[in-house]
Amino acid sequence: MSTHGEASKAEGEVPEFGGLALLLDGYFHEDFRTEFADHVAAASAFAKEASAEELATAKGALAAFIDWATSVDRETWQRALHQSGGAWRPRSLRPLADVAEALAAPAL
Repeated sequence: MSTHGEASKAEGEVPEFGGLALLLDGYFHEDFRTEFADHVAAASAFAKEASAEELATAKGALAAFIDWATSVDRETWQRALHQSGGAWRPRSLRPLADVAEALAAPAL
């Protein structure tokens, strides 16, 4: 079982962030760049269309992911993001923080 502790990092295990699947699979699929202007637009669309429960789940999972990702190397967090769903492959954590901000913004 994966944990967020030192043993996981040492063994190269990647924790699961299942709460990201709805967001990533539905809005960050392989064609998301043709459907949305950018990652912020995709996140904003999710925030407008998701139920309150779905939004809360995605926000919590993304916050946990970003918190964990800051403690591991880029290859490790990119692998975890890939395993969580979707086709989006950001090169840094900044775009993920942008998505978190878009999910936190009130829907217009």
